[in-house]
Amino acid sequence: MQLIIDIGNTLIKYYVFERDIIVDSYNEKLENWSLSLQKIKKEFPNLERAMISDVNGSFINELQEALVPLPFVNCSIELKLPFKTQYNPPKQLGQDRIALLAACQLLYPHKNVLVIDIGSCITYDLLDQNGIHQGGAISPGYSMRYKSMNDYSGKLPSLQPQKEENDLVGTSTEAAMHSGVYNGIFFELQGIITVYQSQHEHLTVILTGGDAQMLSKPLKNSIFAHSNFLAKGLNYILALNQIS
Repeated sequence: MQLIIDIGNTLIKYYVFERDIIVDSYNEKLENWSLSLQKIKKEFPNLERAMISDVNGSFINELQEALVPLPFVNCSIELKLPFKTQYNPPKQLGQDRIALLAACQLLYPHKNVLVIDIGSCITYDLLDQNGIHQGGAISPGYSMRYKSMNDYSGKLPSLQPQKEENDLVGTSTEAAMHSGVYNGIFFELQGIITVYQSQHEHLTVILTGGDAQMLSKPLKNSIFAHSNFLAKGLNYILALNQIS
């Protein structure tokens, strides 16, 4: 039984795996990370090992101390991985993106795969049919776009992202901002996916991440949504790097 820990910029997610099956999961605000971990260790005393992906870095030492004596490994490009990367330098490839690419190789082997993770940032990563990570792109996510408009303007208000589709033409400042963020992301995704599909035959497109559900407007039927894609990638990497 394994514990997978995904530390993001706003949430920490815990997944308890039995082999490759998720038997339980927890989502918490970062400040509550220790309470959830204590609960998990009490409810699952048979945990054998843990894997950590951390894009935040603010409390990783405390987390690692709290895991003891449970053996753990941090996601890293230096681990045994199921893919190769052309990223330069490789160490700049984020832990979350490493996990997503591992999941691509696990669930869609020998295929051209574009994985799009919609969170604080939107990341695009292309894994080709030979298991080579070609690279990708990073752009601002929903909350970051709203925050930047408020932070870098004198009068635009601070708004929360809306989870429903927004009209293209906004008839107020708030409506115009919602339209700009929602439709800006939608057409960014649509355009980038179209270009990748024109360049890579039989491309599989994966959409994942905490804000993927914001896209109420469908993109294309050939795009697959995976809510636990990153966790499955981390669990796969842990299986390839057995510790005890």
